[in-house]
Amino acid sequence: MYKKYILPAVLIILSIAMLIGSNETRASRAAFFGRTLFFPFVHSLKAIESNQTLQKENFILRSQLTESTLQNLALQNELKEYVDVASVSFDSFDVDFELAEVIGFSGQFQERNLIVNKGKMHGIAAGSAVISGNGIVGKIVSLTDSYSIILPFSSPRFQLPVMDSRTSVQGILQSDLAGTISMNLVKLGSEITAGDTIVTSNLSTLYPKGYPVGTISRIKESTDNLFMSAEISPFTLVENLEHVYILKERK
Repeated sequence: MYKKYILPAVLIILSIAMLIGSNETRASRAAFFGRTLFFPFVHSLKAIESNQTLQKENFILRSQLTESTLQNLALQNELKEYVDVASVSFDSFDVDFELAEVIGFSGQFQERNLIVNKGKMHGIAAGSAVISGNGIVGKIVSLTDSYSIILPFSSPRFQLPVMDSRTSVQGILQSDLAGTISMNLVKLGSEITAGDTIVTSNLSTLYPKGYPVGTISRIKESTDNLFMSAEISPFTLVENLEHVYILKERK
């Protein structure tokens, strides 16, 4: 019953104690109360204030870390583009090109096309040839102002005149639904062998002559005994591409 009167009584006594005496006495008395009775309360206020300061500093540091991380990622991507541009390991025949980033796919399985972040506003035209740092990729089949869709050489709908770089034996590059890439319609008895490099042909209207395609892994004879077929191990793995080069007009 009397408990509710204890705290008001204590506060009244402390107030009276702070009013009695000279200024120096009251100051000394206040310092004593601060070190004893009010120490937990004062300490809690300081701890709260210190915690708020630490939270603000932590937020600033996290913001700076996030900004630095984003800047590092941007620099890494920019460096990757420079490395990719320098990775073209064959003569580009003074053909101008536009570097594009692969940002998606359309279609399923072997029918899958590539989507890149360059389009009409970047000087790209339908039917333009596309290469990687290692060899051919495909051609532009449709585009908008900002994006393009590439039909890759690994699609069954893609065909290209190619030849053996060692003997100039001609053939047609094709891919089946299983993803096997071959140089077909090679005349029976032609001088080709496993390990030969296949490049784009002088008969191609899409690519300049000599762009690398892949190497022959196996020779097969057709059932009509008129032609041979050479399975190709391509230099470019379409599914692993990050950047491609879209060929434009000659410089």
